[in-house]
Amino acid sequence: MNRTLKLIHFIALALFLGSILAWVVLSETSPTTPALLAQTRQQIQTGTWALTVPGLWLILCSGLLLGYRRYGPRNRFFQLKLGLTLLILLNASLVVVPAVDQANQLAQAALLNGSGGALGADFHAATLREAIGGGLNILLILATAAVGVWRSGSRGRFKADAPGVNAGAAAEIR
Repeated sequence: MNRTLKLIHFIALALFLGSILAWVVLSETSPTTPALLAQTRQQIQTGTWALTVPGLWLILCSGLLLGYRRYGPRNRFFQLKLGLTLLILLNASLVVVPAVDQANQLAQAALLNGSGGALGADFHAATLREAIGGGLNILLILATAAVGVWRSGSRGRFKADAPGVNAGAAAEIR
């Protein structure tokens, strides 16, 4: 079960981070025509809902199950990592995703209105919120990964037996 959860966790992480990289590249290629900009914003919005958000939820759920099974709910490391992940989820839900949706709506409206694709200050404000919120999420992801790698001060509830003697079995720590 743990191996399956770890596999899901790493696939979700790749899905989440890979999709973010794709959206950054799409955003920074600076489409030259209004139609191409509207299409790019539509792809970013669709991909955000199809890849990034589900990837984030999979990371949260698989990480919660893995951490709970390994460390228990009272472990400080587990609580810290869960708290950081919840901050990422909140930032994505309250800042990034609404900004992505708004930027797409404004790009589509500018194209349909026949305004020559002129984008107003609202579009630029939405993309700025998206960029700042996304950048904050990247920093939070790096902090969460660092906590996960170093696990400062944590001990699992189980440890392996003495080296060479049934190393795969688990025994309770005191």
